[in-house]
Amino acid sequence: MKTLVIILSLCSFSFSQSKVLENQNLFKIPQLNEVKLPDPSPLKESKARTNWLNANARYSDKSFYPGAANRIDNSPNYAVMLQGFHWYADDYWYHPVNGWWGELASKASEIANSGFGIIWFPPVSVGSYYPKEWYNLDSQWGKEEYLRKAVKAMKSKGIIVLADVVLNHRNGSMDWYDFKNPDWPSSVIVQDDEWAGNPSLPYRGKSPNYDQGQGDWGCRDLDHSSPIVQQDTKIFMRWLKNEIGFDGWRYDMVKGYPARYVKDYNYASAPIFTVGEVYDGNRQVVTDWIDGTDDSSDKRNASSAFDFPTKFNLISAIENERYEMLNDNGKPSGLIGWWPVKSVTFVENHDTSPRDPNFIKNASQEYKIQRLMGYAYILTHPGVPCVFWPHFFDWGNDYKNAILKLMSIRKKAGVNSISPMKILAAQNGLYAAVISGDNYYLVLKLGKNWGWEPGQGWTLETSGERYAVWSMPVSK
Repeated sequence: MKTLVIILSLCSFSFSQSKVLENQNLFKIPQLNEVKLPDPSPLKESKARTNWLNANARYSDKSFYPGAANRIDNSPNYAVMLQGFHWYADDYWYHPVNGWWGELASKASEIANSGFGIIWFPPVSVGSYYPKEWYNLDSQWGKEEYLRKAVKAMKSKGIIVLADVVLNHRNGSMDWYDFKNPDWPSSVIVQDDEWAGNPSLPYRGKSPNYDQGQGDWGCRDLDHSSPIVQQDTKIFMRWLKNEIGFDGWRYDMVKGYPARYVKDYNYASAPIFTVGEVYDGNRQVVTDWIDGTDDSSDKRNASSAFDFPTKFNLISAIENERYEMLNDNGKPSGLIGWWPVKSVTFVENHDTSPRDPNFIKNASQEYKIQRLMGYAYILTHPGVPCVFWPHFFDWGNDYKNAILKLMSIRKKAGVNSISPMKILAAQNGLYAAVISGDNYYLVLKLGKNWGWEPGQGWTLETSGERYAVWSMPVSK
């Protein structure tokens, strides 16, 4: 979810109003069967339009059946995820020859050899987090051909590739509402969107329905109850999966629309893995969202969610040496304490790290120490841990090696997303917990209490500033 300040052109807006007045018949509230595709004869108009027309022909509900999803987040999950970008990796800031997609492709072998099993790509459409033409994949992250190569390179190494799908909102191509590829009428925009619309038209040319969630003030908020939005979203996601090669989704800004639509989009696209950005420190809010993404009693097909409650509690506990914040009656205080199989834990991501292009390589030593303590926590605990790209690739070999060591310990121990654990201490200056892997027990210690150790029979696996990890074989 990218927050931008957008300066609007009054001249452009006046031009938009005149176009509306000239084409009032286009702005009635259409049904799905009233939407007509453009004449396919001018296919040379753009690659984006070709992509859209081909996707419509192949992946509409009338011609495509998705099959059953074989999800990896309904049973013990051993994967570690990598966030494959940061804010300053796109071509506004960084200019590699083949774009960011080329950088990803070139590092596919290293990423796989490091032990990552899932990678999260940034939004593929032009406009990124403020998408314009969904099917225009020549974006600030690079050209479509290099995106395809990057996905192929990752999959050839056995890595699951997630696309960041931005479905809550959309930008016009040149103006407020001129949606192209797919082409939509302005009636897909919710009634309370900040776009004024045209007062001479019914509902001002917008949907009669109001936003069902959090709004975005930089884009047009979409009405997900619209058959047009629903069908085109399904088609686009099926196309991304079957034509580009993505395995699953990172859902952006899911507080913007009800979780039941994510359920529908998951069913329609049959992903291997999905995770939602429920940007909230209240784990009841996050849990309710997960619950809403699947109607079945066992919730096997429910989407996972980023564990913002753990992230906020963990960093606050580390910064203040108040580790009682991580304890809830002997269980973790974050989402992993309630629903670990659906929890994706993380230390920082593009939204939570400082918005400063110089910060990536010039963070303070104390900041780096605290985040490494965070990795010691998430890489030894249940949930699916996610590593932030600049922490792994941009903070030097010593930092990378420290993360790699923690990842190797997790793998050696056989820790997975639902590994049992017990908190041994959570107080001012000390956190300690024992985690039961398939092969080894692990003990993690955090904090400035230098004297605490787990006792006899434990082998020190790794240690750093204010953290240590020990192991003991599981008796079989």
